[in-house]
Amino acid sequence: RISSSSFRWIASASRFCAFWIKNTTRNVTTVVPVLMSSCQLAEYSKVIIEKLNATGLVTDTNSDYREGKPEIQIIPDRAKASARGVSINAIAQTVNATVGGVVVGQYSTGGHRYDVRVRLQEQERDRAEQIKRLYVRNNRGELIALSDVVQLTERPSLSQINRYNRERSIKIWANVKTGQSQEKALQAAQDVGREVLPSGYHIQFVGGSQSFKESFGDLLFALILGLIVSYMVLASQFNSFIHPVTVLMALPSSMAGAFLTLLLFHQSLNIYSGIGLILLMGIVKKNSILLVDFTNQVRDRGVAVRPALLEACPVRLRPILMTSFATIAAALPLALAFGPGAETRVPMALAVIGGVLVSTLLTLFVVPCVYELFARFERGRADQMVRQKEIAHVTKGAV
Repeated sequence: RISSSSFRWIASASRFCAFWIKNTTRNVTTVVPVLMSSCQLAEYSKVIIEKLNATGLVTDTNSDYREGKPEIQIIPDRAKASARGVSINAIAQTVNATVGGVVVGQYSTGGHRYDVRVRLQEQERDRAEQIKRLYVRNNRGELIALSDVVQLTERPSLSQINRYNRERSIKIWANVKTGQSQEKALQAAQDVGREVLPSGYHIQFVGGSQSFKESFGDLLFALILGLIVSYMVLASQFNSFIHPVTVLMALPSSMAGAFLTLLLFHQSLNIYSGIGLILLMGIVKKNSILLVDFTNQVRDRGVAVRPALLEACPVRLRPILMTSFATIAAALPLALAFGPGAETRVPMALAVIGGVLVSTLLTLFVVPCVYELFARFERGRADQMVRQKEIAHVTKGAV
């Protein structure tokens, strides 16, 4: 196939190459802008596929690049054309008129109007040797052989041109291998793109991979925001800046338990296990709240810190164990689930079970110790009690 506008493609703006790694349940997508011809674009995509397969993280790698019929690209040699007084516009007009054809008039018949197009016959323009026999006029009116001012190259064309964000792209997709992490596949795709593509290009994740990264960013933001809001609410409830810190000491142990459980059961840290971590923030704090609140009530009777803890811990042990085991029992059916959709429920349930179990065991030892350490920084309980009595007296008198 001969294209009369091929030389304009070579002089066009930047081309974009995209490769898309896709999983049945998870997508990895990378878009790479590349200034190159279509053949170079395809060559880079083949190298990227080979290197991705070599990582051992993906399988069934393929691309949407399909070669079409071969085409002859006519590329002007500007130096030779300038030496012979031939303009680029004259070359374009000659090739366009002889190969593509030009409309020289119209004729009407049967109530319809048709264009009259003049060009060479098909047998005179279907091979490269015939194109070289054409002549073009220079600025002095002389006929110059087209073969003296252009280069003809035969290359495979694209059966279709794919674009991403209105720019040229090639998409590559693959399945993530069983037992491999999507995060590792994403990182490998990014590393391969940086290694294969020259400097000045950038990699941008789109599609499922973009949603994957954005979702984890949103989860992290939700965790931090929940931590801040929890501290503010606890500070207002306990009327103290110290006790909320004591209550929140249960969170590190719950996170450690969740991660350990996911590791033991060969589950990855994904969106669903991240939701389980957010649930843990609200579940595990109740053990610390029960313990700290009852300890404060005992201290309000004038009992010292350590005796108050020795009295509060045995009393609150039973409700703490009851609520924790009830939570674990409620999450067990989800952790043992089978069938369609189980992969979405199991990580979340395991994170909750592991976090609650470890947090419950460590809360009974860590929170009392932290409470006693932080008690020395607390404002005097006697002063607080006197002030509360004065406020209650004033409120009662006003009523």
